[in-house]
Amino acid sequence: MITLPCQKKSIMPMLTDKGHWEYNKKFNPSDWFGFVYCIENLTTKQYYIGKKQFWHGGKKKSKTYGKAMTWKTYIGSSKALKQDIGKYKKDNFRFEIVDLYKTKGGLYYAEAYLQMLSDCMTEYLPDNITPRFYNRQIAAIRFVPKEFPTTKTKRYVNVLKKRFL
Repeated sequence: MITLPCQKKSIMPMLTDKGHWEYNKKFNPSDWFGFVYCIENLTTKQYYIGKKQFWHGGKKKSKTYGKAMTWKTYIGSSKALKQDIGKYKKDNFRFEIVDLYKTKGGLYYAEAYLQMLSDCMTEYLPDNITPRFYNRQIAAIRFVPKEFPTTKTKRYVNVLKKRFL
C-alpha cells in the first residue's frame, strides 16, 4: 500500500466541507487515498462514473508529490460532461461520492468495476442514439488489487440502474 506523507494519521477534524460532493458521512481525507463517484445530469439523465485521489502521488521527487488535489471543485475529466455542465449549468448536476478507498489498487479497481457493471460503454438513452454515460473508456487494470469493491459500491450499481430503468 502506498502511503503519502500527508496520509499519515493526522489530527485533522472530520471533514464537513465536501465542496459540491454529496456523501452521507463526515470523513478525514488524510485517512483515504481517494473516492469513486457518480455525476448525474439531472436534465438528460446521463451519468459519469470516475475516481479522484485526495493527494498527488507519483514520484517522490515531484514538486506536487503529497500535496492535496483540488477534489472539492473537481467536475470530472470527460470533455462531453464538461461541455454539458457549461450548457446546463452546474446546479443541474448531482455530484455523489459512492465510496472511499484506502489504496490505489482498490480505487482503480472499484472505478472499473462500477463502469463495467453499469454497462457505461454500451447503455443508451431511450432514443438509442445518445449514450447513457459520458464515459468513453474503462481504465486497464494491470495489477491484482489488495482491496476490492466494498459491499456499498456493489449495491450502488443496482441503485444507479434503477434510476434509468
